[in-house]
Amino acid sequence: MDSTSLPLDNSSVANREQEINELQENYLQDYSPCPLLGETNAFVTVAKTAAYVVIATISLIGNLLIIIVSRKSNRTRKVAYSLIVNMAVADLLTTIINVPESLVVEIRDTDEWMQGVVGVILCKGLPFCQLICAFCSILSLLGIALDRFFAVCLPLQRILNRKRCRIIIAISWMIPFIASAPVLVANNVTNTDGLLLCLEQWPAPFNSAKASRDYTTILFVLFYVLPLITMATLYIRVIYVIWKRKHPGNLCSKQKMIHSRSKKRALKMFVTVVICFALCWLPYHVAYFLTAYDQKYYNCGLPENMDFVALFLAHASSAFNPCIYMIFDKKYRVSAKRITKNICCTFM
Repeated sequence: MDSTSLPLDNSSVANREQEINELQENYLQDYSPCPLLGETNAFVTVAKTAAYVVIATISLIGNLLIIIVSRKSNRTRKVAYSLIVNMAVADLLTTIINVPESLVVEIRDTDEWMQGVVGVILCKGLPFCQLICAFCSILSLLGIALDRFFAVCLPLQRILNRKRCRIIIAISWMIPFIASAPVLVANNVTNTDGLLLCLEQWPAPFNSAKASRDYTTILFVLFYVLPLITMATLYIRVIYVIWKRKHPGNLCSKQKMIHSRSKKRALKMFVTVVICFALCWLPYHVAYFLTAYDQKYYNCGLPENMDFVALFLAHASSAFNPCIYMIFDKKYRVSAKRITKNICCTFM
C-alpha cells in the first residue's frame, strides 16, 4: 500500500492547514497589488485634521483681508495690487475647494470614492477646479514678479499698465484651464479590489503609463520649473538694482537707516516668496513623479504620511502667500489691523 494513502491523524491535518495558511499569507504579501492599511492611529488623524483646519482658517482670513484691504484702498489702481488680489482670489478658491475633500479623507481614513454619476462628475470636476485655482495662484506670483521687475528696473517705460494687467490676469486663468483639461479625460472612477477609487487612468488610444509620465512632466515644467527660475532671476535683478541704487542728495543718518531698512525688507520679502514657493510645491511634484515613473513600487500610491506632507504643503501655500504680504507690506498690515479691530468692536 502507498504511504500517501495512509490516514492522517488530527495533529497532522492541523499542521498541514497551518502550512497552507502561511503560504497563502506570504503569497498575498508578495503579490497583492495593494496591501491593506494598518490600524488607524487616532492621534495622527486628529493632528492631521487640526493642521488642515489651521491652514484653512489662516487662508480664509488672510486672503479675505487682502481682498478687502485692496478694494477699500485707492491702491487697487496699481497693477501690483490687482495681481495680488487675483492671487488672493485663487488662493481663497483653492482652500474652499481643496481642504474640505482633504478633511473628509483624513476623518474617514480612506480614499474610497462615491459611486454613481455624482461620483464620476466629482472625480473629474473636482481635481480640474483644484488644479486651475492652484496654478492660477502660481502664475499670479509670476505676474507680481514681472511687475516688480518693470517697476524697479524700467520705471520710466510703464510696460505694465492697467490694460495689460487685465490681459495678464486673464492669461493666468486661461493657461491653467487649458493645462488642466486633460484631467477631465484621465481621471476615472475605478473598481480596485472591490474598492471604488478616483484614479488617473488614461483611456484608449493613450498609453496610460506613458501619458501619465508625459503629463506629469509638462505640469512640472510649466508650473514649477519655469516659474521658479523666472521669479528667482527677476528678483535677483530687482535686488541688485535696489541695493546699488543711491538716493539723490545728502541723507542724514536717520534717513540712511530708513533707506537701509527698506532695502533689507524688500530683500527678505523677495527671498521669502521664492523659497516658500519652491519648498511648498517641490514635494507635490516629487510625489507625482514617483507614482508616475516608478509604478512598480508605488502602484498603490505613496506611503500615507509622505502623501499627506506633499498635499498639505501644496495646500498650505494658499495660507502662506497672504501672510507674506501682511508681514512685509506695512500698509497692508496696518489696514488689516484696523479692519480686524473694527469687526471685533462691532460684534463685542
